[in-house]
Amino acid sequence: MSAPTVWRDLLSEVKGTRQRVTVHLYGGQSLKGVVVELDDVNEVVVLDEYAHGSTVAAHESPVHTVALSAVQAVTVHRHE
Repeated sequence: MSAPTVWRDLLSEVKGTRQRVTVHLYGGQSLKGVVVELDDVNEVVVLDEYAHGSTVAAHESPVHTVALSAVQAVTVHRHE
């Protein structure tokens, strides 16, 4: 199974929950947030840095779109 497939499977389990994750990218950057969208067609994940809750309609906080191929590792944190 390819790395993007592994991350897609892991991130789909927490999509739309209060579960916060840290996505570690190749090159050393890390992004923390909740998974608000997982686009299987384009293989990207959308993280909202400050979202809390299962319904995120309007994003007042920073939103990051990350290609799954750029993901080196994913850390799933405890519920806050």
